[in-house]
Amino acid sequence: METVLVIGLDTVAGANIATCLSSRYRVVGLTSATPVSIQGCETHKYLEDDVETAEHWLSLVRPQWVVYCGVAANSAWSVDPAKFITKDPVLAVRNWVNAAELHSARFTHISSDAIFTGPWMFHEEDCQGLCDSPQAEIIRAVEREVSLCDNTLTIRTNVFGWTPTAYGQGDMETMIHALAESSFSKLDCYRHGTPLLATDLAAIIEHAYQERLTGIFHVAGGERINPLEFTKRLSKVFGLTMPELPRATVLNECPSGFANGESSLHTRKIRRALSISMPMLDDGLQRLFDQQQNGFLNRLNNEHERQFEQEIAA
Repeated sequence: METVLVIGLDTVAGANIATCLSSRYRVVGLTSATPVSIQGCETHKYLEDDVETAEHWLSLVRPQWVVYCGVAANSAWSVDPAKFITKDPVLAVRNWVNAAELHSARFTHISSDAIFTGPWMFHEEDCQGLCDSPQAEIIRAVEREVSLCDNTLTIRTNVFGWTPTAYGQGDMETMIHALAESSFSKLDCYRHGTPLLATDLAAIIEHAYQERLTGIFHVAGGERINPLEFTKRLSKVFGLTMPELPRATVLNECPSGFANGESSLHTRKIRRALSISMPMLDDGLQRLFDQQQNGFLNRLNNEHERQFEQEIAA
């Protein structure tokens, strides 16, 4: 059985990828945040992204595949821009990708669609419609760092999905709660992207790993949508009532700033490379809904271990 090291369990992408892969691989997951337990996954907390830490974990785990979910792996629609300055994302990825190359492990970096902006739509991998925000510049610098090493794959995307309960309510849980309470106050109809369910992302990057793809690929949902319409579609699938909202005002110029504009992705390159199609949004939302009942959430939050601990305590 091959070993996968997933770095960044505190991201939706990292936690969901680790959960999906744990049934077919030996998965070791790392987080620098609150420790989390995922069924079938060996999880650990680490303190720094320095050279010694990266070398320690690569030497200890000896993975064939490293999946790196840093700050860029967070959905650009919800990530706090301040996260890009709390640590040095470029130095962090440099240490991990260099350690992976030293140990001959393949390296997949989950990046962001937020390097792009409008008025262009459906950006291809080499599109020059780039966002000039400091955060977008950092993401591009991280991608350049990854590209300097062999056997690396960079995936640009914008994921949604469930958050482990150890981290409290995530974006999806907060959105569903707000719909249930009819308490929405801020919904954006100006930004547009191509969001993708995190577990769908996991299946596609596993396929890409098996096909030994390298370079930069866009992996995204099959529909371009804004956050307001996304919430409407979510409410329909979950059987919740969408609150009445004020009508949007007309913009006289393109939105500016990090993740405030058009970041939809063109996926022709990955579709041709893997002979696949990209999931439609309603299909992804239905799978998200089903994950509440089909056991996926139990695996994400390791309910079996939690029940065992409760029995022992009793």
